Parts: sequence; C-alpha cells; structure tokens
Amino acid sequence: MTRYKELKGTNIEIVSSDPSNPIEGQVWYNTTSNVLKGRRPNLAGSWSAGGNMNTARVDMGGAGTQSAALAFGGENASGTPQAITESYDGTSFSEVNDLNTARYGMGGAGTQTAALSFGGVPPETDKTESWNGTNWTEVNDLNDARQLGGSNGTQTSALLYGGTPTPGGTANTESWNGTNWTEVNNLNTPRWRLAGTGADNTSALAIGGRASSFYDNVEEWNGTNWTEVNDLNTAKIALGASGTNPSALAFGGEISPGAVQSNTEQWNGTNWTEVADLSTARNRPVSAGPGVPASLAAGGASPSYTAATEEWSLTTLVGAWSTGSNLNTAREAAGGAGTQTASIVFGGNVPPVTGATEQYDGSNWTEVNDLNSARSSMGSCGTQTSALAFGGYDTAARGKTESWNGTNWTTQNDFNTNRYYLGGAGASSTDALAFGGVEPSVSDKTESWNGTNWTEVNDLNTARRSMGDAGASNTSALAFGGNTPPGANYKSETESWNGTNWTETGDLNTARQYMGGTGIQASALAFGGEPIPGNGAKTEQWNGSNWTETGDLNTGRTNVTGTGTTSAGLASGGYDGTASSAATEEWSDISLVTVTFSDS
Repeated sequence: MTRYKELKGTNIEIVSSDPSNPIEGQVWYNTTSNVLKGRRPNLAGSWSAGGNMNTARVDMGGAGTQSAALAFGGENASGTPQAITESYDGTSFSEVNDLNTARYGMGGAGTQTAALSFGGVPPETDKTESWNGTNWTEVNDLNDARQLGGSNGTQTSALLYGGTPTPGGTANTESWNGTNWTEVNNLNTPRWRLAGTGADNTSALAIGGRASSFYDNVEEWNGTNWTEVNDLNTAKIALGASGTNPSALAFGGEISPGAVQSNTEQWNGTNWTEVADLSTARNRPVSAGPGVPASLAAGGASPSYTAATEEWSLTTLVGAWSTGSNLNTAREAAGGAGTQTASIVFGGNVPPVTGATEQYDGSNWTEVNDLNSARSSMGSCGTQTSALAFGGYDTAARGKTESWNGTNWTTQNDFNTNRYYLGGAGASSTDALAFGGVEPSVSDKTESWNGTNWTEVNDLNTARRSMGDAGASNTSALAFGGNTPPGANYKSETESWNGTNWTETGDLNTARQYMGGTGIQASALAFGGEPIPGNGAKTEQWNGSNWTETGDLNTGRTNVTGTGTTSAGLASGGYDGTASSAATEEWSDISLVTVTFSDS
C-alpha cells in the first residue's frame, strides 16, 4: 500500500487547531476535535436520473447508500399499504422479501443488509422489524405507536422523533440500542411530516415538518438534548433528507398544501444553502446516502405517484470570489474590457456621469486618459489595449462610439439607434455587437460593428434592457436576464447569437437585471443584479446549455462591471444598495474546502 508520505513528501500533521491557510492535498489530524481533515477542491452537486422503482409509492422507509439502498413499505397510488421491499444496486431496483406487516409512514435506519423499520400506519403501530439482508424479523416494539416522524441511524443505534397520532404532532423521542427502545428527551417543537437524518442515536437533525403551520425549524440532537439551530431557507413538510451533521441534504417536499417542490438545501453544520434542484419535484420520497457526497431520492408524489429515482453527486468544481484592489473612482454602470490581470474600466455614474478610465494589472488600478464623452450605461468590449465604448447615457440616450488603442480614446461613427443600458460583445475595437437597451422605449435592436460602421442585423427575440452579456466576436454572443418595463419585469431568458440570428436557450435560475457578465457564448458568468439584497451577490455559470448557481460575490451589488473569463473573471464597481462602489473582486473557477475524513 502506498503511504501518504510517498505521495506528498511529508507525514500527516498532528495539530491542536486547523492550519490557517492549508493547500490542496494537505491532510492533518486535529487533536482537539479528534478528526482527520484535508483540503480539496470544492465541488457542487447535482441530481441525475437513476433506475426507477418497480412500484411507485410514497411514505416508505429507507436505508443504505446511493449505490446500495433499501426501500420498504409505503402506500401505492390506490391508497393500499405495502409490504414490498426493494433493493437498489446503483443501477436498478430488485424486489426482495416483504415486511411482515404492510404499512406506510414508518421510520427507517441502517444499511442495505442490516436495516430497521419502525412505526407506521394503518393503524398507528409500534411494530419494529429488523432486516438481515434476506428476511424481516419482528423485534421489540416502540413505546409509543406513531407515524410520519423523523428517523435516522443504524440497525443497532437508531432514533425516532416527532410524528403523530398526537394532535398537532408529538415531540417524543425514542432511542434504539439494538434490543430495546428507550424514551429520551423531547424535541423542542412538536411536529409531524418532518425529515430526519444522522449517523446514529447520538447525532441527528430534525428538519421541517408541521403542526398548525409549516415549519422551517431545524433541531440538532447530541445524544442527550435537542437544540434549535439555523432554519431552512424555505418552510416545508414531507421532504427527504440524507447525510450526517455537518454534511446533510434536504430536498423536495411541500411549501403549502399541494405545492410540491424540487428545491434542495445543503447543511454545512451552521447554515442551509440552496443548491441544485431535483429534476422532478416531489414530496414524500424515500432517501438514502451520506448526504452531500452522494444521495438518493426515490418515489414520492409529484403530485401523481412516481417511481422515478434521482442520484445526487458532486460533479462540478465550485469557483469563488476573492477581494482585489479598489478602483480609484467608485462608480456604477461603467464599461469594461480585458482579462482579470489586464482590465480596463471606463465611464459610469459616480454620480454624476464620468469619463474616468482606469487600468488593472492584477494588483492595482491606475488612472489613464478619459473618454472624450462622459457617460454611463454603455455597451463595451475588447481588451486592455483595444477596446470599444458604444452608446450610453449622459442627459439622454446616445449613439456615440469611441475606440481605445491602449493610450487614448478616439471618436468613431455613431450607432444607427441611440440607446443605453444595452448589451455588448466583441474581441477588439474593430469587432463588436450591440443589442437591446433603452431608446427610450425598451429595444430589441441588434447592430454589428466592423471597425468603421454599425449595421443593423436581426433583432433579439425578447426586447430588454439592463441585461448581462458575454461573447468573443460580432458573430458569437450571449444575452441573459434584464428587464422589460413597465415595472420590475425581471427576465431570466437567455439568447445565443450565431452571427445571423438570436436563439432562445436555457434560462437563468434567478430572473434579474443590472447584473455583470463575462465570458464567451459557450462559457459565461452572470453575477450580482437587482433586487438587492435578494440577488445582489448571486453568481451563475453557463456551460453552453444550462446555468448553474455557484459561489456568491462577497459584496452584493447591481450595475457591476464584468471582465475576464469564466476561469478568471473580474467584478468591479457597481451600486451596493447605499452608494456607488469601488470594490473589486477576482473570480477563480477552483476554490478549496476543508473536509473531514468521513465526508471527503
């Protein structure tokens, strides 16, 4: 067996506190928390289709992992309680021996070959059955008959909490030691139709549920007591959950009667974060797996009963924003061009509008020669030494065009149609595309620049203003988001330009306007936007087909200027909800995260 030292050239460190700035691949043992930890690239998860169950049903018990799971009991579409047990091998479900007592709404714990089923209905039962990989055997009963509680653990160390039949739900908690159930300390909030997850009877999370209303409450069990911790972002019932503390997922469920959800939230031990949705919205699924690394959601209702299965895996590198040097002049709605280490920002609104131009070398901003015409909300493209500024606003919509040669701005031929808050794309001062904006009515017009003149070409499908933009030339561009007044009619639509026509493609996850954008037609970033605080920090990454939520800006803002690429981007200036901003942030498409041995 290869040793760690042979791979990395050093032994695993033994330390009393985590290193302040660990590098990728570094591993250490923390003697204070008694865990092995390491540093690896941060990965985002997503759901993909797995093999369907043989029998569509809801309110099953579950056990095991993503590739070795067990689903038992449940209620079928005709309302009949089931004794069916199905085993999943990571590809397909196979029927195995049935429960002794048909039921649904039970708790489940354990693995594919050593599982436990307890409680359920009809009627509310206290029955417990143990699975040895072949057969179910009745063992000692619960103290309280109930259904629809939260549960977790192993065949020899399990926990059941909440549920009915008590009106409004019960707070009772019972702990299983492999032989008997023992009543232990209650939940703080009685409830039913909650989700539960955790390693054993000493560690658990009770998530969501209801009594007189739908709850976002989450409670943490330490083996003795329940403690309220930070809530879900969305109150819900009948959801699925998997994993352990501090690495859990909560998915699906209902936010109001009949309002079935696909939302997924990820728990890091402190907070819940919304991550990639289920492909099929559903409530009352069965779940399995260690949570964030790999999970399973099967069955449920959407709202019709489904046999569909989805598998959660960590598949995508997660980028992150870090702080760079501030602009010399705080501003919003400026133009920009270039790369992360060789950018130029020009114009914008301080207020008033400015012609100030600054260059960034990856460390500092330096003031250079100003635009000839001060303005904001213009289109822009190019590089630090060959850029173009077009359109914009001073006291009215303008069609002015200026080119930058690395030293000075030169006035060029105007647009055919004056406008501002438009999108722009292009590689240099001789190759550009201008689209959308305000004329003062919202515009769908597109114009192409050849270095001398603007020519009208085919229009956007959706007229809009204040959109995000990306693109490497006047034949390859992307327009996303924006607004189509009257009012805050925020858009999520994305359109792709092939040199002749615009084609509608995959929408942003969050409709918004006044965002920053950077990249090319096949690989782009969208960040910031209105409204603040709701969307001001959100970042989404485009892979040519779909948008995926990724790491947020550190400072939420609108009218932010974007330059660079999807692997190394730059966000400069903007409006932070109070005033124009000078903040600069640098994007890297690879960020690092510290993990424990159990969830790495």
